[in-house]
Amino acid sequence: WQTESVYTNNYFLPTASYWAVKDLETNEYIVNFDSTYTKLSADASSSYFDLHMNFLPPERYYTILIQSTIDGSTIVFNKQYYFKVING
Repeated sequence: WQTESVYTNNYFLPTASYWAVKDLETNEYIVNFDSTYTKLSADASSSYFDLHMNFLPPERYYTILIQSTIDGSTIVFNKQYYFKVING
């Protein structure tokens, strides 16, 4: 008997991984990659980060970018994770 799926895998990014937020209207980084402040965290399930959105101007679209160093090469992943901050 098994208590979990054999198809469930946990995936982690390398420890040299960072996140950034880019404004899609101006194409400028709102939060740029930073080795201290935007480093990804990890728990028993996966890699993650916390984003406090109260400093982002409302009614704008943004995207999340992930930067990782893999085998000595720095790669920026843009999976087109878009979101909009609305007035609430």
